[in-house]
Amino acid sequence: MQSSQQFLMVVARNSSISTSISISGSNASRPLACALFSTMDLSPAIDTTIKPKYFVPRAERGERPAFPVEPGSNGRLKKIGRTCPTRELNYTAENWQAHKSPYRRFRHVLGTLKSSPFRRLAMPELTTTATIAACLAYYNEIIAVDPALHLHLDSGAMAGGTTAIGLLAAFRLNASYGRYDEGRKFWGEINNAARDLGGNACMWISDQGETQRMLKLIKAFPIVTQWHLNEKGGHFQMKRKDPDFKEQKLANYVAELREIYQNDQDQDFIDIVNTYEKGGHVPLTVSAGMRRIIADNHSPESAPYNKEMDEQVRRIVMCLGQAERVLRTPLPTCFTRHTSRLLFFWSNLLPFTMYAACGPIATIPASVAVSYAIMGIADVGVQLEEPFNILPLRQYSEGIFDGINAIEAGFNNMDGGRPAAPAITSS
Repeated sequence: MQSSQQFLMVVARNSSISTSISISGSNASRPLACALFSTMDLSPAIDTTIKPKYFVPRAERGERPAFPVEPGSNGRLKKIGRTCPTRELNYTAENWQAHKSPYRRFRHVLGTLKSSPFRRLAMPELTTTATIAACLAYYNEIIAVDPALHLHLDSGAMAGGTTAIGLLAAFRLNASYGRYDEGRKFWGEINNAARDLGGNACMWISDQGETQRMLKLIKAFPIVTQWHLNEKGGHFQMKRKDPDFKEQKLANYVAELREIYQNDQDQDFIDIVNTYEKGGHVPLTVSAGMRRIIADNHSPESAPYNKEMDEQVRRIVMCLGQAERVLRTPLPTCFTRHTSRLLFFWSNLLPFTMYAACGPIATIPASVAVSYAIMGIADVGVQLEEPFNILPLRQYSEGIFDGINAIEAGFNNMDGGRPAAPAITSS
C-alpha cells in the first residue's frame, strides 16, 4: 500500500513537471500542455523512422510535384485504378481556356474509353449487357431458326421505362451535385474564416508568442480537418490494401504538421498527433486550443476583440459540423438501392428491345452505348455523393497555409508604418 502511494506521488510530481513549462508574456504562469487539453501523462516522442511516401515537403517541390497529374489531362490527378473517380485541382486561367475550347467535344469523345465512368462501368455492368446481347443474338440466329421462337421485346414497351429511368438518374445526379456544392462551400468558408482570424490574431493578441501559436493552430486546422473527413487525408495515391497503409497514414499526417511546427518537441504538435493516434476529434481539439488562447488574451480593451476572434472560430467549427453532416448522411439508401435495381433490370432487358431494330450484329454495340449513356449519369451521381473523396482537400489546406503566411508577412512588413504618401501637385 505504501509503495503504491509512493508511485502515485512520483507520477503526480512528473505530471506537474511536464505541465509547468512557462511561456513569455502576460500569461507566463499558464501551463503550455493545457493549451489543447489537460493530460496527466508525459507526452511520448513522435516516431520519425517511417518516411512518408506521398507528401512532398515544400523544400523538395522543385524536384517532385506536390500533386501528380495525368499528362494532357487539364489538371486531373493521377488515378491508381480503374475505379477511381475524376479528381481535379483548382482551375487556373489556362485550365479554363482548355475547358471552353471549341474542340473540346472531339477531345472528350476520343477519350471516352479512358474516362472514369466508362472504366468503372466496363466491368461488370457493360460487360453483362454485352454478354446478354451476344447470347440473345446467338440464340435467335443459330438456335431458334423459326422467327416465331425469337426472343425480343416491343420497343414501345421500353420507351416509357427508358424515359423514367433517365429522369431518375438525372434526379440523383442533381441531388449528389448539391452535396458536392455544399462541401466546396464549406471549405471556402473555412478559408475565409481562417484569413479573418489570422489577421485579427496579428492585430489583437498582445503576446507575440501566443500570436505565433494561434497562427500555427489556424494552419493546422484545415490539415486535421482533411484527415477527419477523408481516411487518406487527400493523399489519393494511397492504397488501403498496402501492408503499410496505417503506418503511411500517420507518417504523412505528421509530415504535413511538421511543415507548420518545424519542431517535434512543440507541445501543441505532440498533442495534435497523439489525439489523432488515439482516435480523438482533432479538429475540435485544435479549435479548443484557439479559444483557450483567446480566453487568455487579457487586457482592459481586449473584450470586443476577443469576441470577434471567437466569432471566426465559431465559423470554422460550424463549417466542420456541416461537413460532418454531409459525410455521415448519404442520400436515402433505399432510394439508391431502388435506383440500382431498376438500372440493372433496364440495362439487361435493353438488348431484347434493340434486337428487332438493330439486328444480330448491331445489337451488342447499340445496347452497350445506350446503357452507358444512362448508367454513366447515375455513376457520376454516386461519385459526387461523397464530395470529400473528390475535392482536392490538400490543395485547399495548402492555400490556407500560404494565405496565413502572407497575412503574417504583410502585417510584419507594415509594422514600422507605411511611407508617407507623395504630395499631389496641381497642374
